[in-house]
Amino acid sequence: MSGSQFIELFVGGLAIGCIYSLIALGFTMIIRATGVLHFAQGEVVMLGAMFGVTAHHLLPLPFIALLVAGMVFGGLAAVAIELGVYRTLRLRRVPLMNIIIATVGMSILLQNTGQLVWGSEPIAYPKLFATNAYSIGPARVAPQLVWIIVLGILVMVSLQLFLAFTRTGRAMQAAAQSPETAQLMGINLTRITAYTYGISGVLGGAAGVLLGSLFYASFSMGFLPAMKAFVAATLGGLGSIGGAMAGGILFGLIETFAAISISTSYKDAVGMILLILILLAWPEGLAGLIRQRR
Repeated sequence: MSGSQFIELFVGGLAIGCIYSLIALGFTMIIRATGVLHFAQGEVVMLGAMFGVTAHHLLPLPFIALLVAGMVFGGLAAVAIELGVYRTLRLRRVPLMNIIIATVGMSILLQNTGQLVWGSEPIAYPKLFATNAYSIGPARVAPQLVWIIVLGILVMVSLQLFLAFTRTGRAMQAAAQSPETAQLMGINLTRITAYTYGISGVLGGAAGVLLGSLFYASFSMGFLPAMKAFVAATLGGLGSIGGAMAGGILFGLIETFAAISISTSYKDAVGMILLILILLAWPEGLAGLIRQRR
């Protein structure tokens, strides 16, 4: 493998890894706040992508505006799902496993709704980036990949700043660490849960627009990336925000180089094999491994 090929593969793996990280962060935030594994997160990604391309067809906008539109719609959709379905189940005091099963049903429902609204055929995103490639040493890299990396990292950094320096962000972290103590301190857990779903939806919407611009938008586009993002979250350590970001990027790089080294036909199988190995060797992921070494 030449130096230019390595750089091109590395940038491509980093771009898809940033998308996985955004989806993995959505999984992680909901797990931390509620203990629910949100299987419908992939469909929130799909809704963000579909709304982004629809917004462009209605009113041609620059890519940043499409990204913001997808993020807003993804956040609103996630909050609506939480308020309309999951909160109702919690108020009825159903077991946690029943809520997780409800997320599977919501995933199927949203896929079918997406198919009814936007059709079965994939929808191509418009050409939103410059056609000229960027030069990185001897390599020529598509501008689209570079912007996906930049925007993905910008969204993740914004999330960290929000959690660290805003009152709502600190309340969300407190509620995730100890819900009972947070409630005694006056934090409204019901409101914080809605905020958590909203932010996870914003992250999913961002991932959907970035993923749709890289490939295409489709009613079924969110399922497989969500499964891979879950593997990435497990790799980083479920419940760890930093682990989700690192796990997503690492998984994207592993998948990209595995596709070249082994075969593109087995690229998706690599993630499932990796999940099994992680669960066997490091059940707590990279975050748990780092804590053990400390």
